Amino acid sequence: MPTVTFIQPNTAPITVEVAAGTALIDVARPLARDGLLALAWRCGQGTCGACQVYCSHQHSGRWIEISSKERNVLVRHAKQPLNMPLTIFDSPRQVRLACHYLVEDDVEVIVGIST
Repeated sequence: MPTVTFIQPNTAPITVEVAAGTALIDVARPLARDGLLALAWRCGQGTCGACQVYCSHQHSGRWIEISSKERNVLVRHAKQPLNMPLTIFDSPRQVRLACHYLVEDDVEVIVGIST
């Protein structure tokens, strides 16, 4: 089972084991509700843009396809360029939405950083 390690400013990392294919927002919600994680969300459906995170994993550094919905929300809410393509370079510097990110491998998730 993959592990998700949440990294946020001024606090110890939080590591959780999850089933492969779990949406990252579903991992983060209980931690945020318990006051352990500073990750906001409003809709959980990929439209509000509140759940912005940065992810680093063993497959970082390759090109990936994102949905047009995620792309449009990133353009509107994460200051991504208007001509942002659906194929993006998957790197820890690329903002993603936790509600669109499916955990497949061990991943470090940076939260609480403004874009």
